[in-house]
Amino acid sequence: MKCYCLMVLACLAAVAAAEEYYSGKLDNVDTHRVINNDRLLEKYKKCILNKAETGCPQDALELKKVFQEALETTCAKCSPQQQEKIKDTLGYLCKKKRHVFDEILAKIDPDQKYRAAFEAKFGKLEGCPST
Repeated sequence: MKCYCLMVLACLAAVAAAEEYYSGKLDNVDTHRVINNDRLLEKYKKCILNKAETGCPQDALELKKVFQEALETTCAKCSPQQQEKIKDTLGYLCKKKRHVFDEILAKIDPDQKYRAAFEAKFGKLEGCPST
């Protein structure tokens, strides 16, 4: 009986570890509002691209903490809600501010080695051609 209980606990621990997601701190950010506000979008962009050392919005700092890992792992630790938000946000950014989208991609994925994995997992961004 003790052995069975230990096995059940080990299985539960394994399942809990497998479902480790990024913090939900960014889940409620209105990314369309950020993208539609040129001044705010510029602050986010500078922070994410390491062009600003001060004045970064708190949400941009949170994003910056997980950005590289999420990119390299094709968002392996993203919750289903976060995955939807990423696809929506990138699609909206590409549609509304293509020059900003291109600038960010040129910096974070200059060889486009992550784009194919992203599109395989999330599908192509609506209105945003592959490059």
